[in-house]
Amino acid sequence: MADVPSLTPFIADKRLQRGGAVELVAPAAAKQPLDAIVEHVHSGYLILSYVQGDAAVSLLGTVVRLRLETDEAITWLSLQVVQEQAVWPVKLARLVPVGIEQEAKGERPLLQPDFVINVPYKIMGARPMEENGEGVLLRFSPTHLIVGTDGFVSVGDFLHLSFLLPHYKQEPVAMTKVVEKTFQDGSTVLKLVITDMEEKHRHVLQSYYEKLAQSAPR
Repeated sequence: MADVPSLTPFIADKRLQRGGAVELVAPAAAKQPLDAIVEHVHSGYLILSYVQGDAAVSLLGTVVRLRLETDEAITWLSLQVVQEQAVWPVKLARLVPVGIEQEAKGERPLLQPDFVINVPYKIMGARPMEENGEGVLLRFSPTHLIVGTDGFVSVGDFLHLSFLLPHYKQEPVAMTKVVEKTFQDGSTVLKLVITDMEEKHRHVLQSYYEKLAQSAPR
């Protein structure tokens, strides 16, 4: 008999706590993930609320996928909608896990942007006169950024930053941590790991990375 998937390993994840925001990938919303809010989580089920533009569309019986990403792995939870209740303008859905896929994630190669990308940042916890700075994105991957700056930043600092990507009309915002610091041509070069970023911004960054990866010489 096949093992029944359980959400127990993920109950402590803050993204699955009550009020947490998640995105669902469903056949009915293949081109655009469906934003949902966690109402309750249990080892055997998940209750979400969401607003659908088309009230006639039902996800009942549909298997949706929910993506959880950490620095170590990417986890896809496959969940079947077994109950759905409309409380206008919100829908409540009860979902049960039907599959769990987890992929260990190594650090992908760092690629150079095809455009000059400025990166304004704020050093969390620094004094007001020292907290703001700006750098240039030198290389990046979906999980790491290499930023050159003239500012004074230390390993272990947390930087709240943003950057406007070429060809995209979005400005990803992220919380990052400085994990490495070197010097090159009189400037400081920081290696940052992305610790927190909205899922929609992750999609944009991932899309830009894949675009560059496809055009990179082999």
